[in-house]
Amino acid sequence: MRGVVASVAILVLGLATSATAQPQHLPPDPTFCVPDSHPHDAVTAAPYSHRVLFEDEHVRVLDIRLPPGASEPVHIHALPSVIFGETGGDGGAKFLYTEYRWMNGEFIKVSQNEIEPTAGTRAVWTGPEGPHAITNIGPVGVQFTRVELKPESCAR
Repeated sequence: MRGVVASVAILVLGLATSATAQPQHLPPDPTFCVPDSHPHDAVTAAPYSHRVLFEDEHVRVLDIRLPPGASEPVHIHALPSVIFGETGGDGGAKFLYTEYRWMNGEFIKVSQNEIEPTAGTRAVWTGPEGPHAITNIGPVGVQFTRVELKPESCAR
């Protein structure tokens, strides 16, 4: 656990001090400041696969685990984030990534893509994600850490 916290601290410090880091000027909306207050937030909608490791007014750190054959319910990630971990590619990991749109009070499937990651450990930046679901159709489980960055207005 200490290693995860140290890795997250180094990652967040690096992001905060990088030349490209820009403050987020978003309103102090509960969707951003208290993400799990939104009914489709990942932790609220998919608590068996998304667990909060740490949260304060600046960041929320999630542990994401998806065993073989598991499907997540439709959920969102309202905040930009960095995702890092072992891809599972060397074990034959394979996923279905399905995107949805909210229309007339229900989720409508927009697209579905099969993803076969290459082997190795990765760290990637991603903006907010709209409604989506992931199904692990490969033979190996995966675990990622997701560091969500809250806007400055949440700290006021």
